Amino acid sequence: MRLKIFRLAMINMVTIVLLSSLWEFGLEKHVLGVLGLDYDAGFETSERLRFILTSTVFAGLAMIIPGLLIAGLMRKSIAAEKSALLLAGTDELTGTGNRRAFSVRLAELDAGGTPYTLTLIDVNDFKSINDLHGHQQGDAVLITLARLLTAFAGPETQVFRIGGDEFAITSGHCYTDEAIETAQNLLRRAAGIRTGPGTFLSLSVGVASPACSAGYDIVRAADLAMYEAKRNTAHPVVRFTLGLEQRFRRRERLQNDVAMAVRNNDIVPFLQPLVCLKTGRIRGFEILARWINASGRAVAPDVFLPVVEKLGLMDTLTARLLEAIVPLTPGWPAGLHLALNITPEQLLKPALTACVSRIMQRAGPVRLEIEITEQHVMMISEDARRAILTLKESGIGVVLDDFGTGYSNLSVLLGLGINHIKIDRSFISDFINSPRKERVVETLLQLCKDLGVTVTAEGIENTATLEWLRRRGCDYGQGYLFSQPVPAEHAAGLTASGLAADLCSGSILPAQPGFIACGDLPGRDFHEKKLPL
Repeated sequence: MRLKIFRLAMINMVTIVLLSSLWEFGLEKHVLGVLGLDYDAGFETSERLRFILTSTVFAGLAMIIPGLLIAGLMRKSIAAEKSALLLAGTDELTGTGNRRAFSVRLAELDAGGTPYTLTLIDVNDFKSINDLHGHQQGDAVLITLARLLTAFAGPETQVFRIGGDEFAITSGHCYTDEAIETAQNLLRRAAGIRTGPGTFLSLSVGVASPACSAGYDIVRAADLAMYEAKRNTAHPVVRFTLGLEQRFRRRERLQNDVAMAVRNNDIVPFLQPLVCLKTGRIRGFEILARWINASGRAVAPDVFLPVVEKLGLMDTLTARLLEAIVPLTPGWPAGLHLALNITPEQLLKPALTACVSRIMQRAGPVRLEIEITEQHVMMISEDARRAILTLKESGIGVVLDDFGTGYSNLSVLLGLGINHIKIDRSFISDFINSPRKERVVETLLQLCKDLGVTVTAEGIENTATLEWLRRRGCDYGQGYLFSQPVPAEHAAGLTASGLAADLCSGSILPAQPGFIACGDLPGRDFHEKKLPL
């Protein structure tokens, strides 16, 4: 900048000399003649040169102060421009680079031709952190993670926040194996970041490099690897391979098919009875979703329901399934229960719970029960606790589902006002052959009895299990021994059959489980996947 200012000053001085010379030795005579003034042709040349020198000096001196002011303004302008460029490339929350700076850096690395790796990092269940603990806690988690990533950054490594909960790391002169090792160390450190009471940070990481992406856009390659890591939580760090692209295409087709199935009401409600083990009467039904795709094949619930949830269509699907069931309920016996499985996040959706309540107002004499999976209990916020109390006050029951698969205890449940649990089928289906599981279930049944907690056992598949549970005072049961899930329109036939009562009384012994099922139903070999509300 200084050189530019010096050149401008010299050009200005030369211009003044030339103009003053032109005036003294030519222009003055003509201009004075035009103006009608006298011109002294005898004026000495030395005097003219003295005038040229004097005017040039004074003009130069007159330029000093404006020049200094202009130079200062230019310095401030350049500094402001640099600051604006820095801010334009900086994420305001975390202080890392932003998506704009990320794009610039990738272009530089590609143009340089040196080996580098791209690592994409996504926070798992970040929406849950915001929903359950507030956006301030979510921001604090992102800031802490950004500091950790920056601490891991080497001299050729830069960190960027390129999305709400997504970060990117570019590492120059680095190969994929090194990036994966760094990512694994990062995951171990990140696991110590607290996201809420009793919960810690979980990340999914995708790694790619120009060498392994085989012509694919490197961002897309790393993105595919990262989403593979999110899908397969057992492997939170994944490097890109060509097979990932093919699997992505299959999942993309599945997503399109699922979205169409929800729109066309192709996913229908099936009901599995909940049986009172003392009387053998059907207490109610749990809603389970079933889908036969366009090719006539039954798709397992644990395949399509996560896709429904990912697409944000779970609330829509739940409302439609309830609407399909409600017209059938006026013909049911009074006092039956209808069970839905939901997550703590869904508890915080007043519009959803209001929609469900409106649908149930058109139902027959049935009572709605909401089931919360135990794995989600420790994530319940204070707002969710209040929502549970509100539901109970409005006459909607709350049940803890899949008990034994998480890390909660009965004191936590009682504190939430939950007094009904369902023991997970993983404990029930084979505990007759597992003395350890048998002791766990027996202890749990006795403890629940002492505390006044109602118990439903899932996964009852044989009469030996049924009799064992009955003798130890288990309240209710569910499983293929009584019935496999049946279409909603067949539920009334189950309540009238009386076969469950005969089974519980021991008057008949079925040749095989599921003896009161209606017809050869699709999905009969699927383990049940609960329908989140």
